[in-house]
Amino acid sequence: MTAPSPILPRRAALAGLLLLGACGPTRLAPLAGPPKGRVILVRGLANMFSTGLNVMTAELRQADYDASVHNHVEGRRLVEETVAAVNAGTLPRPLVLIGHSFGADEVLRMGGMLGAGNVPVDLVITFDPTVVGTAPRGPKRVVNFYQERDPLSRKVEPAAGFDGTIENRLVEGESHLSIEKARYLHAEVLAMIEGIRPAPAAPPAVTPLITAPPPPARAARLPVPPRPPASRVRAG
Repeated sequence: MTAPSPILPRRAALAGLLLLGACGPTRLAPLAGPPKGRVILVRGLANMFSTGLNVMTAELRQADYDASVHNHVEGRRLVEETVAAVNAGTLPRPLVLIGHSFGADEVLRMGGMLGAGNVPVDLVITFDPTVVGTAPRGPKRVVNFYQERDPLSRKVEPAAGFDGTIENRLVEGESHLSIEKARYLHAEVLAMIEGIRPAPAAPPAVTPLITAPPPPARAARLPVPPRPPASRVRAG
C-alpha cells in the first residue's frame, strides 16, 4: 500500500485558503455616536491569518471610529470609495490605514494612490510588510511595526517624493503571524490615532450684551438772580 502523496493535502489546504479569502465582509457593530475618524484595516494572505486586525477593528469601533477590515485584494476599490467620500464631504477625519503582511504592502500602495488623488492620509500603520518596503508620497506619517525572526527585511524606507515621517519600531518576542495580535500594540495604535484627532473647537466666548450708555446728567442750572431795580438817580 502506497503512502498518500503530500501534494494533495497541500492543494486542498491552498483551496481552503482561497475559499476563505472569498468570504464576505466582517459584520460590524454600529457606532454609539458620530464617527471620530475613518480607519481602514487590510488583512494579509488569503484573508485569514491577520485575525488580530479583526479584534482591532472591534476595539476601534468601540472607541467610535468608523473602522472596517478587508481583504488585501480590495485596495483599489477602497481607494475609490474613499475619494468618493471626500468629494461628497462625508469622510470623517482623521483618515488612517492599517495593514498586516500583504495587507501592510497594500496600505502603502493605497496611501500612494490617495496621495496622487490629493487625498492625504493622516496615518499609515504597517505590521510586518512583505515585498513593499517603501512609502510613497501621500501619507503624513508611517509607523511600521516589524520583527526580525526571519531573514527578510521588514523596514519601510521613503520612496522618491515622500515628504512625511517614517518610524520603524522593532517588536521583540513576536513572529510574522503573531505581531498584529499583540494587544499591547493595539493599545499603542489607538493612542496614536487619538493623538491625531483634531482638537474639539473651543466654545465661543460669552459676549456681554452691549447696552446704550445712559444719557449724560444734565448740569444743574443755578437760579438766575433777579435784576436789580433801575436806579432812579441820573447823573446830572
